[in-house]
Amino acid sequence: MAAEYKHKEYFQRRLEDSSLDTFTSVSDAQTKCSFHNTYLTDQSPTVTYALEDSDQTLVVTLEFDTSDKQEAWKTAVTNLTESSTAWCAGDIEWKKIEWLTKDGSVGSTTSFS
Repeated sequence: MAAEYKHKEYFQRRLEDSSLDTFTSVSDAQTKCSFHNTYLTDQSPTVTYALEDSDQTLVVTLEFDTSDKQEAWKTAVTNLTESSTAWCAGDIEWKKIEWLTKDGSVGSTTSFS
């Protein structure tokens, strides 16, 4: 995989009382996020997971072989959204995306909430 086709996505789970859930493990976070198969497998990314912010944020890192594969993945996920197909659980907040440069530093960030 090439580092220049890599980005990180950040997710949190909001509870009914508006507080943030604290995940007990990466596996717990994956289960609660319930990502759609397309999000995890379209264009065959290498997917890694980590917990941050006192285990309240799941960081999903997706790495692709080529720019074309990363762009096709973005299109596939956008198509899920546009067709009203949930690509993660309804109580999950998508916080931000960090697009990484070839050297692994953050090239740009998009925040959602």
